[in-house]
Amino acid sequence: MGVTKGSMEAEVANAVVRFQREQQGRGATDVRAHLLGDLLIVRCGGIWTPTEAHLAASDEGRRLIKSARQELRSINRHEIEAILSGIVGCEVMRSYYDVEVEAAEQVEVYVLAQDVEKRLLRQDVDRLTHTGPKRAG
Repeated sequence: MGVTKGSMEAEVANAVVRFQREQQGRGATDVRAHLLGDLLIVRCGGIWTPTEAHLAASDEGRRLIKSARQELRSINRHEIEAILSGIVGCEVMRSYYDVEVEAAEQVEVYVLAQDVEKRLLRQDVDRLTHTGPKRAG
């Protein structure tokens, strides 16, 4: 059986957690990935390190967390884009990121070079109807 939308979304979520562990020492406790046409949306909850959890108690601490997370994202953006590009099988054209400090949640949106959801649907239809590409021979 080929790659499905659900299996691709799960692989993306797992890759994001691994990447966060490598970069920040811990990964989010709740990661959801959603493939919508040519968009890949990743929502991460439970993202704070123990230090960030303490900082989040004050206004200045929350500003510091948001600033630090945005700076880290700008430094590591190309690396995570390359990882996710390999999973979805096409180039990530650009990405967007925001963090909501009070909710301990971040959202990332990746704009893909092609409609991956449509590509997967086409593969499913081809597999079900056995009308996949013909082999020369």
